[in-house]
Amino acid sequence: MPVEIKYTAICRNNQLFIFDGLNSKDSQTGRLLDEDIRDFANSIGRYNYCTRYVIKSRVMLVALLKDIESECRAGVLFPALHFECHGDPEKGLWLAAPDEYITWPDLAQLVAPINSATRNNTSLILASCHGFAIREAVKINTPCPFHFMIAPNQKVNAGVIYDSFVPFYKEMISTGELNTALLHLDSKFQRFISGEWFYTTISHFYINSYSFKDKQEIINHIIDDEVAKAGYRNHELVRTARAKAKKVISSPKQFYMTLERLFLHGRSTVSYEDIRKFIDHHKSLKKK
Repeated sequence: MPVEIKYTAICRNNQLFIFDGLNSKDSQTGRLLDEDIRDFANSIGRYNYCTRYVIKSRVMLVALLKDIESECRAGVLFPALHFECHGDPEKGLWLAAPDEYITWPDLAQLVAPINSATRNNTSLILASCHGFAIREAVKINTPCPFHFMIAPNQKVNAGVIYDSFVPFYKEMISTGELNTALLHLDSKFQRFISGEWFYTTISHFYINSYSFKDKQEIINHIIDDEVAKAGYRNHELVRTARAKAKKVISSPKQFYMTLERLFLHGRSTVSYEDIRKFIDHHKSLKKK
C-alpha cells in the first residue's frame, strides 16, 4: 500500500491588486482585466475587491507594497498580488515607464514582508513571460516569500494571459475553488504552493541524505537569525547560536520541525511522524 503525504493548502484572500507595468503601446491587458474583474465582483456583491495601479517607477512600486504590508499587519487584508508586466528569464520583471528591470530575487524580497505579515496568506500572480523563474528565489531554510504563485515558464502572448486570468479570477471570486480555477489557465502557466513544495523538498532532502554544504548553510542561517533577533553580534552570541544550530541539525525531528515553522511562517501541517513514514517507505524502495 503506497504511503502518501496528506496535506491541504489553505490560503485566504480578500483583495486583488493589479500592478500594471506595461508600455502604453502594449495590449492593455491590465486595464481590461481590472474592468472585467471589478464588474464581476460588484455584480456578486464583492465591492472594492480589485484595485489597479499603473506603475511609474520602482520607488512607486516599493511604496505601494509597503502600504499593503502595513495594512496586512492590521490582520484584515489577505492580498493577491498580480503583476501585469513583461518578463525576462535572466533580467527579471520589466517596468516600462522607468525602463527598469527588477530581478526575480529582488521581487521575491519585496513581496516577502507581505507574506510574513499575513502569516503565509499572500498569493503572487505573474502575468509575465518567464515569471516562474522567481521560484529559484525560494530557499528551504528561509521563510517562503509567498504562499501561492502562478506564472508562465516561457514566453506568452497577451491574448493567452487575458483569456486565462478572466475566468480564473471569476472562479476564485465566486467559489474560492483553487483547483477548479487552475483548470482555466493555459498549460504555459505553472503553479507553486509553499507547503506542497516544502514537504516534497524536505522528503527528498532526507531520502537522499543532505550534504555537509546543506548543513552548513542551515547552521549559518540559524546563526544569522539569532544575531538579527539580538540586534548585535559578538563572539559569545555567535558561539551560543552555533551550538544551538548544531543541536537542531543533529536531531532529525528537531531539524524538521524548525525548518517547517521557519518556512511556513509558524504553521505546522504535517507531523514529523507522518513525514518519517513517507521517507522510510521511499528509502526502502530505493534499496530494492
